Amino acid sequence: MTRFGTASVVALILVGCNAILDNTPGTLTTTDDAGTEPEPGSNPLPSGNPEVDTGAPPSQIGSTTDAGAPIPQKDGGGCEVGRMLCNNVCVALNDPLYGCGDPTCKPCAVGHASAACQGRLCVVNQCDPGFADCNKLPQDGCEGDLSKATSCGACNAVCPPTSPVCSPSGTTFACMTGCAPAAPLLCGTECVDPQTSVNHCGACNHTCPAPPNGTATCAGGACGFTCQMGYHACGGTCAANTDVAACGAACTACPAPPNATPECMNNACTFQCAAGFADCNMNPADGCESPLASDPANCGLCGRACPMGYTCKASVCTPPPPPPDGGP
Repeated sequence: MTRFGTASVVALILVGCNAILDNTPGTLTTTDDAGTEPEPGSNPLPSGNPEVDTGAPPSQIGSTTDAGAPIPQKDGGGCEVGRMLCNNVCVALNDPLYGCGDPTCKPCAVGHASAACQGRLCVVNQCDPGFADCNKLPQDGCEGDLSKATSCGACNAVCPPTSPVCSPSGTTFACMTGCAPAAPLLCGTECVDPQTSVNHCGACNHTCPAPPNGTATCAGGACGFTCQMGYHACGGTCAANTDVAACGAACTACPAPPNATPECMNNACTFQCAAGFADCNMNPADGCESPLASDPANCGLCGRACPMGYTCKASVCTPPPPPPDGGP
């Protein structure tokens, strides 16, 4: 136990607990992320290891990067320069999953393509197979459908009257006189496989819908969808992997424990303690139960108990007042 004198000054640390194309499938991404360690200051439900004194100043205790490195946070829950707060997580301003710094945190929407950031703007990173950015406008992504007879295999490649239909040919498309066995169904001037075509799934002109942050699929003539990286399926939608209203594969609504903010990290509900509070008993049911500024059993830090007779004031163990003159 640390000893305190009447003239001693104790330095304390406040710890905040914290393309699918008609015939060619596009790039499909995983629906859930897993395998990274919980953030420092976050408390898994159920709770994990007891708190310890890290010796770091409060400004260095907060969220983590995707790779798990500490992210210094500013007072009031703000993030360090170059990052912003989205869904209770500090993210990079050049992350297309959060809109390249857009204050709404909405992911970049570039049709039939993966996104990248150019400054604070969303741009095309790579087109999905079978699509091309023919007009070079990032707003509409890769708008050129290379399975069409007006852009068969390349931008503005129009099929001539002698070979009027556009059909799959290897990894691209080519103008032909008729449909090949790999894409036997003629829908207008397109040869398609109705078992896999998202625009003609099961029959001509039966288009599969794609939810926001998702990609339409067609398998066995039936429509479906997959979610983009950083999102997972919740019913017919794609929810962010950090969405506290739909956390993990079960799409759980994370509870808000006392004196804490709920978080969804690594597909599990956690929470971040409010400034000045800590989860010292490691019981998620009562959240961050200890006010570090006034709790004599956890004065300024979990497990730092004040000596008998001392009180905890402003996170400092304070001795009792001296007896009045003439006292024992």
